[in-house]
Amino acid sequence: MPRPPTIQVRAVVKILAAAEAAGVEPAALCGTVGLDPKLIDDADNRIPFAQFVALYEHAARLTGDDAFGLHIGERTSPTLFDVLGYVVINSPTLGAALARLVRYHAIWTDGAVFELTDQGPHVRLSYNYVAGIPTPRRHDCEMTLSIAVTFTRRMTGVDWQPRAVSFQHPRPADTVEHQRIFRAPVTFSQPRNELLLDRALLALPLARADAGLCAVLDRHAQELLARLPQRDDTTAQVRRLLGDALSGGDPNVAAIARQLGLSARTLQRKLHAEGTSYQDVLDEMRRDLSRRYLHEREMAVCEVAYLLGFSGPSAFHRAFRRWTGVTPKEFRQAKT
Repeated sequence: MPRPPTIQVRAVVKILAAAEAAGVEPAALCGTVGLDPKLIDDADNRIPFAQFVALYEHAARLTGDDAFGLHIGERTSPTLFDVLGYVVINSPTLGAALARLVRYHAIWTDGAVFELTDQGPHVRLSYNYVAGIPTPRRHDCEMTLSIAVTFTRRMTGVDWQPRAVSFQHPRPADTVEHQRIFRAPVTFSQPRNELLLDRALLALPLARADAGLCAVLDRHAQELLARLPQRDDTTAQVRRLLGDALSGGDPNVAAIARQLGLSARTLQRKLHAEGTSYQDVLDEMRRDLSRRYLHEREMAVCEVAYLLGFSGPSAFHRAFRRWTGVTPKEFRQAKT
């Protein structure tokens, strides 16, 4: 059984400070989730991520601020996130910063993951929770997407807006603050928490970037990441097995389930509990591998389709266009 996800204890500091400014005693707020305030004295401590998410919800309730997470997000500097924050803000471009956020986020917490995916002229930055993180978790999620937008505006000096914003949680009674902060269409009860961005934004330079410092921080972040204990959840096991299956094996869900000693229905249920599905994992791997294979110009498109387990080139063509907004041929032409 995988260990419960955790987060660095310093993550609660911004919550306690905001709640205290609104008249809520830190000790009382910690008591709502059984958190020992003494743990905060040692920055190396980690606490259960589920406890942290619950702290956000209680803070919003006790302060009476229904946009508590959004407000913390727009006021928080990434430097609060220690190494993760510093390596992000010292990246040369917004695209490089987001790539480092995706790569090193587990240093901060392994309770949620970022993903950056191609959508033709756009990219999607998704923030999704792993298995076992209870609901509600609205305010952690809204804080995360809020800081992603507001601070990148400050880092780039460009007053940009996302094309769209999506949240998994239900629509709150009042969305005025969502509109003020994001200045974009915001929808709720969606499959993922994500921002849809114009691809051109990824090339924006960051005002505070320091290439020398970034190289040092990269090495430090890689060392910290390597020291973290790994969570061997069902999703990770499926990815490993699919890696072999997509190299000539059978990527069928029943075949993968048999290798895990499960029925297909049980495997799907376990993946659903981890916030994903077999098809999502398969699509993600096929999407990543397809781009890698298409860079190899000696490989024919029909060969790529076969290696990815598609029934034929037309099925691969449709899937690739759905993932990226372009055909395999257009993707290759754009890379020349």
